[in-house]
Amino acid sequence: MAVTNNIKEIREQRGIYQDDLAAAIGYSTKTVGRIERGDSTPSAEFMLRISKYFNMLVEDVFHVED
Repeated sequence: MAVTNNIKEIREQRGIYQDDLAAAIGYSTKTVGRIERGDSTPSAEFMLRISKYFNMLVEDVFHVED
């Protein structure tokens, strides 16, 4: 199973730069980039922080692919 996301789409729709998002949620820009691209699986904490920042449900940002 892979965890996919639509962080980049949401971020771009809202005019948020990747480094600003990273600073706001307490992660490095490199980590946010890897997770955005699907190169790294996000932790539960990361998913919760992103969802809270976007004011969205976790399942509206992240998806599990079988």
